[in-house]
Amino acid sequence: MRRAGALRSRGIIVIALVILALPGCGRRHEAGSRAGGGLTFEQLADTAGLSAGEPIVESFEAYRMDNGALRVKGRARLPDGARLHVAVRRAGGRSALAMVQVTLEDGTFDSPPMIGERGPLPKGRYAFEISAQFIPEWQPPEVLRATDDGRALRGPGMTRTRQGGAMLWLVEEMTR
Repeated sequence: MRRAGALRSRGIIVIALVILALPGCGRRHEAGSRAGGGLTFEQLADTAGLSAGEPIVESFEAYRMDNGALRVKGRARLPDGARLHVAVRRAGGRSALAMVQVTLEDGTFDSPPMIGERGPLPKGRYAFEISAQFIPEWQPPEVLRATDDGRALRGPGMTRTRQGGAMLWLVEEMTR
C-alpha cells in the first residue's frame, strides 16, 4: 500500500511537470515580437575605417644619450599640447620597464631620459608602445575640441576603447 502511494505521488509530480512545460510548446515567438522580449545585441560602430589614412605618428625614433639613458623623439599629426604616453618593454615581454609622457610642440616630441630600476636599460630589442586617449583626464580641452574628442582622427593606430572613446595605440619594435 505504501508503495502504491509513492508511485501515485511520483506520477502526479511527472504529470504536473509536463503540464507546466506545455504552455511553451507548439507556439513560436519571433525574437523581439513581444514588448521587452526577445534577444537583442549591442550595436557597435565599425572601427575598420579608423585606421585608414595618413599616419598620425609620422616618425618615431629611440636613441641613447652619452650616459646610456634611452629617449624617444618623433613627429605626430596632432595639435600642439596633445599628450602621448610611451611605455618601453622587452620585445615579447608584458611588463613596462620604463614609461614617459610627452607633449607635442610644433608637431614634435622629445622625451626626458628613460631609465629602469637599476639605471639605463641595457642594449637589446624593445617594444615601444605609443598611446593616447582622447578624454579629459589625458588631453587638454583645446586638443579635445580640435580633434572632436579624437573622433575626427583617422590613420594607422586609431581605434576605439571599450567605452567607445577614441584612442591611438601603436607598437614599434627596434633594437637600441
